[in-house]
Amino acid sequence: AEAQQRATAAAAAAAKAPRVIAPSLGGAMSKSAWKIQAEMALETAVGPNQQAGVGCLEALADTIALLRLERGVPACVRDAAKSGQFCAVVQEPGAATAWVPRSLLPPPDELADRDGAEEVDSRVGWCAFRVGRLGSGRGGLKAPAVPGTASALCALLADHSIGARMLSTFGTEVLLVAEDVLPAAAAALVDQGHAVWPSTRVCNPVPWNSIRAPRSDRSLSRQLAGTWSLVQRERPPGSIVEEYTKGDGPVRLQASGGLFVELGVPEDDGGGVFRGELNEASFAGRCRSVEEGGQVWCTQLRSIDFHPPSVDVPRWQVTLGTSSVVATSGECREFWARLGSAVESDIVALELQSEVPQPKHPRCGVWIFTGRRFARVLGLPRGSGLVAGTCCSSLGQLQRLRGYEEVHQELREHYEALLGTVKEPGLLRVRRMAWHPERAEGVFYDASDESSGDIVVKRECVIHHRPGGRRETWRIVEWAFDPFTPVQQQQQQQQQATDLLGIETPPPSEAQSTTASLSEDLQKTPSPVKQQQQQQPPQPQNPQTGSPGSASGIEKDNSPCGGSLNQEQCDQKLEDPLILADPWASKSPPTTALLQAKPPPPAPNLPVK
Repeated sequence: AEAQQRATAAAAAAAKAPRVIAPSLGGAMSKSAWKIQAEMALETAVGPNQQAGVGCLEALADTIALLRLERGVPACVRDAAKSGQFCAVVQEPGAATAWVPRSLLPPPDELADRDGAEEVDSRVGWCAFRVGRLGSGRGGLKAPAVPGTASALCALLADHSIGARMLSTFGTEVLLVAEDVLPAAAAALVDQGHAVWPSTRVCNPVPWNSIRAPRSDRSLSRQLAGTWSLVQRERPPGSIVEEYTKGDGPVRLQASGGLFVELGVPEDDGGGVFRGELNEASFAGRCRSVEEGGQVWCTQLRSIDFHPPSVDVPRWQVTLGTSSVVATSGECREFWARLGSAVESDIVALELQSEVPQPKHPRCGVWIFTGRRFARVLGLPRGSGLVAGTCCSSLGQLQRLRGYEEVHQELREHYEALLGTVKEPGLLRVRRMAWHPERAEGVFYDASDESSGDIVVKRECVIHHRPGGRRETWRIVEWAFDPFTPVQQQQQQQQQATDLLGIETPPPSEAQSTTASLSEDLQKTPSPVKQQQQQQPPQPQNPQTGSPGSASGIEKDNSPCGGSLNQEQCDQKLEDPLILADPWASKSPPTTALLQAKPPPPAPNLPVK
């Protein structure tokens, strides 16, 4: 009751002589802005003895401009108020200023001539933060904040040499920060335990805008490709906080192109007991490796993360060894050991393209195979939801600020992490699975068991029909072998492809003798194509269908090696095994069988390279 009386008195006093006018804070409104502000002021959630502490800050999407007014309120400010967008007018003795989205401003000449206003500094844009209190979950920001929170935030930013402006009304408090120092301001707030969102608004966009630029060193990316296991983590360097001696720690699988998955799923101790969300620390994305000043730096662009993102993109200084890696970032140092071969060539990398039925919040995912191991992570993309959309110091702090139940439900509903092994092509088994430790050593996919789903490998994508009816489409990024199709079925598909191209596959026992005698036969025997051309007059060919002896409809060179090679190169090429251009070669597993072409008449039994 006392809180209501004080809020009512404050609202009445502000209504008599309002100095700060904030008609709206964004979004369409069914009621008047002033009525909504009054309702927020009459809320009783803020107790009389509650002190300012950590809070929640929501950044508005629009860039805000600061105007200097000379002849009343400009039309752009009135338009913002009518459309429910953020705006504010501050009248001081002898001067007036206005805050309005920059997208609503007319050209400078028109703004000055028609409205008598001008922008204070057109080079500076501002970000407006609404300040709220604890418990701001999926429903959005809860206002008003504890009295004094905004002033405490301004003092905090001033300690980091960051200037901020504050607008305080009886409904909510707004903090304005220049956009050129926005990432630094957000990092300072997060370090002090505050929650700031959306993450895509407050983080530095430069590293993410260059995600598709070919800046990563390919040789470094190939050295980092494979499977790695965390051995030790120090924080700060020299002080061990985590140590894994039995391979039960985090595991990272990285493709040669930079896509990676790091599994932080705890190893099951045999009881099948879930240890809680705080122990789930999986993430995935793309690693960009460069060499600067004689040092190797790896930047992790995490598109999926079980923990809230940091403001700054993780960047590690890496020392590469033959079978180990030492990575240092700030006050943390990690030691990783390679699992498997130092030159891993059997790599498959997939990116989630779509899901059917389409979820309410679209997800992204990464699925990587390196040799006999595979890992996949799915979740909400950066900037979406409570976890991926909020910059916070830890998952526990996020649960405290935005609601434990809501964060728990979002993680369980939208996030998946799995580490497994390929027993054989077409049989994938689970080693660790997020949220379900009891499913360890179970079957994830069995091509011979319809109850485990179905996986169809196409030319550019992989379609995974999950048990229960969900369908996932994965885009192929790297494809060195087929882990989904059984060996027998792969051989049948390959045989169908070779039959289609008119290619014979001799028995394995004859492959060695055929290879040894191939060069000698070709050197001693003249080309049957040349003999045929000498015996018969030339005939006109259809350029669209190719020569009669071409199975693919493409005109072929009549010489054994092609017309662009000299005799020495031709002799050297004849010593190599027979290689034919197969349009399915990039999507098919390598085969040890020797392929032998059907030569055109009149010498059907003569092998031709």
